[in-house]
Amino acid sequence: MNTQPYRPGFLTEMFRMEGRVALITGGHGELAEAIASTLADLGCDLVLAARKIEECEKLAARLRNTFGRRVTALSCNVANEDDVVRVVEETLRTYQRLDVLVNNAGTSYWGLPEEIPLKGWQKVMDVNLTGTFLCCREAARAMIPRGGGSIINVASVGAFISYTPEYGQIVPYTTSKAAIVHLTRDLAAQWAAQGIRVNALAPGQVESGLTYTLSEAHRRNVVESILLHRIGRPVEVAGVIATLASPAGSFITGQTYLVDGGQAIG
Repeated sequence: MNTQPYRPGFLTEMFRMEGRVALITGGHGELAEAIASTLADLGCDLVLAARKIEECEKLAARLRNTFGRRVTALSCNVANEDDVVRVVEETLRTYQRLDVLVNNAGTSYWGLPEEIPLKGWQKVMDVNLTGTFLCCREAARAMIPRGGGSIINVASVGAFISYTPEYGQIVPYTTSKAAIVHLTRDLAAQWAAQGIRVNALAPGQVESGLTYTLSEAHRRNVVESILLHRIGRPVEVAGVIATLASPAGSFITGQTYLVDGGQAIG
């Protein structure tokens, strides 16, 4: 029997998040701004964390002015365990709760695999994979006593495709993102009973961050590989973020959502 109280405004109510708190790592740049703006517009107060604290503070000021939410900027290297612990502790001291974590911090290393030094490989794994795990672990420790929360890991279309050299020489990056997809599934299975949903967003080429480092030739190659024949816009991740973070996604866990214009199947 269908007992869902369908009425005007029921869907809007499912997305509302007033009184909730979200922590976003990699807390500056175009993708971070799209994620943070989405959550602020739904009603969340925010914590932005990254190594470049000045950039986090600039974004925090814009979000406060635009959405009227409380926004805190904190310095954090997600590859440093002490930093991660401190950021979650400061979040709890300031807001007394943590409802959403978005693991957006990431880095890459470009080069042919036979030429990649160990330090290049380790840098990517330390930030993208170990950093994601540490943030998930500390967020879960905060969420479990409150009955749960939502964790969103930022993976990549690169987790699902392999590039030939003319399209990309980023084996450490794509490997780390593939690992995040599996980590997401594992943590979802481990924490479901505690009410924590763990999902992943896998953007394709979006006008932000690493995309700006592409040469014009590489950019043309990438566009040719996308079914929609264009680079994505940061705002186009908003729908997935809103769904996974909010009660609208309450029956979704362990999933990875590609927002890639069809690149993974192009």
